[in-house]
Amino acid sequence: MPKSAFARLLSAALLALALATPAAADPIKFARYPHVAHGKLVFSYHGDIWLANQDGSNPTRLTAHIGRDIFPRFSPDGKLIAFTSNRFGNDDVFVMPVSGGEPRQLTFNTTGDTVQNWTPDGKGIIFATQRSVSPWRSPLHVVSVEGGLPRPMDMDTANTGMMKQDGSLIAFTRKGGAYWRKGNKGNRTDDIWLQDAGTKKITRLTALDTK
Repeated sequence: MPKSAFARLLSAALLALALATPAAADPIKFARYPHVAHGKLVFSYHGDIWLANQDGSNPTRLTAHIGRDIFPRFSPDGKLIAFTSNRFGNDDVFVMPVSGGEPRQLTFNTTGDTVQNWTPDGKGIIFATQRSVSPWRSPLHVVSVEGGLPRPMDMDTANTGMMKQDGSLIAFTRKGGAYWRKGNKGNRTDDIWLQDAGTKKITRLTALDTK
């Protein structure tokens, strides 16, 4: 076989081998808003929701939308994922199966709604909003996983929060400070408050604005 023909044949074989060998996927960097439960990890990456094993292996993309999908949270039974998306203009609450599929929109207010967590029974999603009479004094709200009109929780002001697994306590913050800035100090420094779900008594757990 002439050398030129052999060279062409070798080049073609190497090209075929390169095409047949799957390229190593680029590592996921700067993933945000993770939630770990039921041996799985859900997080936001490049504005979409991803699912992986708890150790970060086998990442799978669940949403692919030009909008921003953030703050994913597993339902207590691990079958659903609630998340915040601005795909229709402003932030609203959405829910989808952990196996993937078309997300369902649960809130439709013109203010921003930000997913916090699920109620312990898995029937509702707790979210922060500004839909009260005073936009600066909005309680957390709950929307049913089946949809419908959200209801405010019996509290005065809250910006972030979650409920204890037995439903007896609600831990929350009020200002929505810059949580992403480590060691941040200033007039938006946030304290943690605790409310008894039965008596409605509120207790301050930290005092970061005192010297």
